[in-house]
Amino acid sequence: MLGGRALEDKTQSVSIRNLIIFAGAYCAFTIGSGYATGQEILQFFCAFGPSGLIGCLVSMILFAFLGGALMQKGYDLKLKYQTQVFRYYCGTYIGIFLEWITVIFLFGVVSIMIAGTGAMTSEYYGLSKEVGSIGMTVLCVISILLGLMRLADIIGSIGPVIIIFSILVGILTMFSASGTWAQNWQILYELRATGSWWFSRYDILDSAWFSGILYASCMIFGGIPFLTGLGSKANSRKEAFWGGFLGGVAIILAAGILVAAMLYFPEEIVALEVPNLFLVQQFAPVLAAVFSIILLLGIYSTAAPMFWVVINKLEQWIPNKAVKISVTLVLGIIAYFGAGLGFGRLIGFLYPLMGQVGVFMILVIIIKVYFMDDKEMTLEREERK
Repeated sequence: MLGGRALEDKTQSVSIRNLIIFAGAYCAFTIGSGYATGQEILQFFCAFGPSGLIGCLVSMILFAFLGGALMQKGYDLKLKYQTQVFRYYCGTYIGIFLEWITVIFLFGVVSIMIAGTGAMTSEYYGLSKEVGSIGMTVLCVISILLGLMRLADIIGSIGPVIIIFSILVGILTMFSASGTWAQNWQILYELRATGSWWFSRYDILDSAWFSGILYASCMIFGGIPFLTGLGSKANSRKEAFWGGFLGGVAIILAAGILVAAMLYFPEEIVALEVPNLFLVQQFAPVLAAVFSIILLLGIYSTAAPMFWVVINKLEQWIPNKAVKISVTLVLGIIAYFGAGLGFGRLIGFLYPLMGQVGVFMILVIIIKVYFMDDKEMTLEREERK
C-alpha cells in the first residue's frame, strides 16, 4: 500500500515552471499565419459579430479540456512515434489512415503559412506577395536540407510572446477606440467559416457556437501527435493535464479579446488579410513594425516543423540523401504554388474540411479518455500495487 501511495503522490506532482513551458509549447504549435495575422479569428469568430464570443467560449472549453486530456494520455502512453496515437484511439487501420490524413493536412497548412507570409509582405511592407511566399518557402526547404530544425524550435518560443502581444493589442485597441462596437458587423458575415461546404444548409450548424467547435476540432486534430508527445515529457499526469488546459485557455482568451477589438472596425478589416496589423496601427503605428517581425518569426517556427513532419513521414521510402533533396524541393514547389490559391481562401477551404474529421476525433477522444480511461487506469494502478 505504501508503494501505491508513493506512486499516487508522484502522479500528482506539479512544477509551475513546467506548466508554463507546456502551455507555451501548446500555444507555439497552434499559432501559425492564420492565427497570428488574425484571419482565422476573423473567419471563425468575428464574422458572427458579438455572437462570435460564444464561439470563442465553446472553442476555449474544447481547447482546454481536450488539450489537457491528450497531454495526460501522452504521459500515460509514452509512445516512441507520436503519430501512432491515432491507432490507440481508432484501431490499426483507421489509425494508419488518420496518420496520413494528418500529414496531408499539415502539408496544406504549410501552404497556408507561405500564403500568410505573402499577405503580410504585401499589406504591410508594400512588396509583392510572391516575395514573401518565395522567401518562406526557401527558408522551410533550407531548414530541412541543412537540419536547422533546432533553430525553428528556438524561435518557437515566440508563440507565447504572440499570445501576450495579441492580448495587449486587443485591450489597447478597445481603449483607444471611441464609442461602442460598430453596428454594421454584418458585412463580415460572408467571410464566416461555416458558409462553405454543407454547413450553410442548416441553421444549427451555420452558427457561432458550431464554428467554435469546428475551429477547435480542426486545430486539435492536427495537434494530436504533438500534444501526445509533449505530455510524455511531463513529471506527472496532473502536470500534463494542467499544462494542456492552461495552454488551451490562453490561445482562445487572446482570440476572444481580438474579436472584441475587431468589432470596432468591420468596414476596415473586411478586405484585409492581416487584420491584426491593422489593429496595432490604430493605437501605436510604431509597434506594427515590431509586431510584423514577431509574426514572421512565429509563422516560420510553425511552418518549418510542419514541413519536417511531412518529410520525416516519407523518409522510410527515401533511399538516399539525393532523393531526399529532390523530394524536399518538389514538395516545396508544390507548397508554394498551393499558396497561390490565396490566404483567406485556403483557410476557408482547408480548415472547415479538416474540422469535419476533427469532430469525429473529438468524440472518440472524449469517449476514450473521459468514459473508458478511468477504468483502464484503475486496473493499471491495482496491478502496480
